[in-house]
Formats: sequence, C-alpha cells, structure tokens
Amino acid sequence: MEESRAMLKSLILLMMISSFCLELTVAETYCHAQRRLLIDACKILIFRQAPPAECCRRIRTTPAWCVCPSVTPQRAALIDVNYAVGVIRQCGRYVARGTKCGSKCIYIN
Repeated sequence: MEESRAMLKSLILLMMISSFCLELTVAETYCHAQRRLLIDACKILIFRQAPPAECCRRIRTTPAWCVCPSVTPQRAALIDVNYAVGVIRQCGRYVARGTKCGSKCIYIN
C-alpha cells in the first residue's frame, strides 16, 4: 500500500514537471513567433520612417514579456531609447516612466 502511494506521488510529480516544461516550450515558441511578427512588421523603422499600421498593431499587441527578455546589453546598445519610446507611444501603447525592458531602464519625463 505504501509503495503504491509513493509510486502515485512520484507519477503525479513527474506529470506536473512535464506539464510545466511543456508550458515553457509553448511560451517560448509563442514569444519567438510574436517577436518575428513584430520585427517583420517594423523593419522600416530602421530608416526612421513613420511606422506603418501593421507595425503599430504589432507594437500594441505583442506582450512585453515576450520582447524584453531578448533585449540583451549588446542589443540595447544599438537602440535609441528615446526614439523607440516615441514610436511605441505614437502607436498608442503606454510606456510608464522607469519601465525596465531588458538591460535598459527607460526614464521618461
């Protein structure tokens, strides 16, 4: 009887761990797709042109928790934060003062 309970507990624990790992994999896949859509829609911003409607839609709908972890110090060094925040706000997404995204902390007046 005790052996059966221990086996059942082990099986439940294994199922919980497997479920958690699967959720992480699904989230990573989802975020990768969201970042790719955002990049594809907003490539024109490299030339500092006005963001197209699809870019703004992606900026408004892409979760920050998908984008911010990919902002490494190396990538952050390439970003003009004031320009990026201006575009994000122009597209209708609120950026709070002191927002932290990746290795950059955005301080906006």
